[in-house]
Amino acid sequence: MNVRDRVTALRQKMKEHSLSAYLIPSSDPHQSEYLPENYKTREFISGFTGSAGTVLVTKDKAILWTDGRYFLQAEKQLEGSGVELYKMLEPGVPTINEFLKTNLKKGEKLGMDGKVVAVSTFDSMEKDLEGIELITNIDLIGEIWENRPKAVLSEAFILEEKYTGKSAKEKIEEVRSMLAERKADSTVIGALEDVCYLFNVRGRDVRCNPVVTAYAIVDKARAIIFIDSKQLTDKVRSYFSSQGVTVMGYDDVFAETAKLAGKVYIDPARTNVYLYTQINANIERGLNLTSTLKAIKNNVELKNFDDAMEKDGAAMVKILKWVEENAGKGITEWDVSEKLLKFRAEGKDFFEESFETISGYGPNAAIIHYAPSSSNSSKLEAKSFLLLDSGGQYLNGTTDITRTIKLGELTEQEKTDYTLVLKAHISLARAKFKVGTTGHAIDTIAREHLWARGRDYKHGTGHGVGFVLSVHEGPQSISSKFLDVPMKPGMVTSNEPGLYVAGSHGIRIESLVVTTEFTKTDDGEFYQFKTITLCPIDTSPIVPGILSDEDIRWLNDYHKEVHDRLSPYLDEEHKAFLIEKTKAI
Repeated sequence: MNVRDRVTALRQKMKEHSLSAYLIPSSDPHQSEYLPENYKTREFISGFTGSAGTVLVTKDKAILWTDGRYFLQAEKQLEGSGVELYKMLEPGVPTINEFLKTNLKKGEKLGMDGKVVAVSTFDSMEKDLEGIELITNIDLIGEIWENRPKAVLSEAFILEEKYTGKSAKEKIEEVRSMLAERKADSTVIGALEDVCYLFNVRGRDVRCNPVVTAYAIVDKARAIIFIDSKQLTDKVRSYFSSQGVTVMGYDDVFAETAKLAGKVYIDPARTNVYLYTQINANIERGLNLTSTLKAIKNNVELKNFDDAMEKDGAAMVKILKWVEENAGKGITEWDVSEKLLKFRAEGKDFFEESFETISGYGPNAAIIHYAPSSSNSSKLEAKSFLLLDSGGQYLNGTTDITRTIKLGELTEQEKTDYTLVLKAHISLARAKFKVGTTGHAIDTIAREHLWARGRDYKHGTGHGVGFVLSVHEGPQSISSKFLDVPMKPGMVTSNEPGLYVAGSHGIRIESLVVTTEFTKTDDGEFYQFKTITLCPIDTSPIVPGILSDEDIRWLNDYHKEVHDRLSPYLDEEHKAFLIEKTKAI
C-alpha cells in the first residue's frame, strides 16, 4: 500500500470505531526519540522519515506537524501523498490542539494508542479539548500495518564500572535518597536510556542507541528491571543479583505498578498513558530522577569521553583528508558516510554510529537533517561545501560532530556565511556565565552575530549528550525554547550553530562541550565551557575582519590541542595533513 491507501484504510477503521480523528505521534511505549522499526508508525502512515513529527488524520484531512529542522525534507517526502505539511511555530500555523478545537465538535471522538502517547501530551489535550472524547485504548495502525517488523530483542551486556564510574547499587541508592527528599515511596521509569543508565546495562535493540527494552521500578526496598528474559545472559543476571536488582518479565510492569502504594513519582513526558492509568496510588510528577543524575557526568565518565574523542578525532582527520583528495573524482555523499564508518570502526571499542550520518553536498546541506542513501546520493564536485554531521558509539563515550568542508571554489556568500557560523560557534565555546544560567539565555550568545545581519537558523544551538546512550539527551539544552534547567558542571552539551540557504548551501559547525567551573567572585560563582571534541575546523573559507582577535586566539589554541592529542593516533601521512589543517592563522 502507498500512503494514500494507508490513510484510506485508517479512515475505514476510524469509521468502524466512530472516531472523527486519529493521532499518530513519533513515539514508542518509552517515549523515545529514536524508534525501533516496529514503532515507526508515523513514518508508516505518512512516508515522512524525520525523527520528529505528529500526524493527525480526520475524515477529510491528513496533516503532518513537524519543526524547522525538517521543513524541506517533509515537503519533498509528502509530495503527492495527500498528507499536508503544517510548519510548527510558523506564523498562522495552528498547533494540533488548536486545529482539533476548531475542527472537532463537542461529543466527537479523538482516538490514539495510549501506549505511545505521553502523559504530558494527553493532559494538554484533555485540558484544551473540553467536550471532545479522548479514546486511548485503540491501536488502529497496528490493525492496518501488514508485515509489521518484529521487535528487536538483543543480548544485553553490562557496561563496566571502569567506564561508568559508579555501580548500579550506588545509583539505586542515589535514587532512593532523592525519593526520600521528595517524601515519595517509589518511582516508575519508562525511558530506555534512564533504565540502562541506572542498571549499567546496554544492548542493541534500537539502531544507534545502545539500549535494551525495559522498564524499572525503584522503591525503599526493591529495584526491579522489567525485561524479556531472552535478553539476559548469565553474566548480566549475576551482575544484577550482586547489585540488589530483581528481574521480572517486561509486561509484569503493569501489574507491579498497580500494586504500588503511598506516593509514586513519575515523569509525565516519559511515561505513557496506559502505564500511568495502572497507578492507583498518589502521584507526584517531575523530571525522571535518573535524568538529573545521568546529565551530570562523573570524573570517570569525563575521562572516558576524552579518550573516545581522541579515537573519533583520528577517524575524522582521515575522512577530511580522503574527501579533500577525492572530491570531483566521482565520489558521492553516501561514499563519504560509508568511508567514515570504516575509519571509525578502526578505533578501539567502537561498536556503531550514534545516529545516521548527515552527509550533504551543496543544496542538500540546506536540508538540516538530510541523509543520503546508496541509491540516491549526489556526487561531490570540486566546489562549494560538504556538511558532514556524524557520531560514534564507543564503550567509553558517545560522540557527535559536524564539520563543513570546503571542496573547492566558494562564492562570497558561502565564505561570509561560513565565517559567521564559525564566529557564533567560537563565541559560545568561549562563553562565561553565572551559576543558575539556563541554556535559553546562553542561546543568544551564538545567535547574536547572525541576528546582527538579519540571519538565523531553525534548530537548537545545543542538546545534551548521553554516556554510551542516546546522542540526544536532556534535560539541558541551548535553545530559543525556554526550559528551566540551569547548566551545571559535568553536563556534556553540543555547540552547533548553522546557516542554511535553500537550493544553495548549508553550514554547521558542531563540537561537544562540558560545563566546568570558571571563577568565584564577590558577585557569585561562574561557569564556562570546555570543548572536548577534537577535530580541525576548516580555516580556508574565513573572511578577514569578522573574527575578533580573541576568536582567533581561541581557534589557534584549540587547533594546537587538536594537533597534540590526535598526532599519536595517526601515521606520517595523516600527521602531515593534520599539521597543515591546524596551522595558526
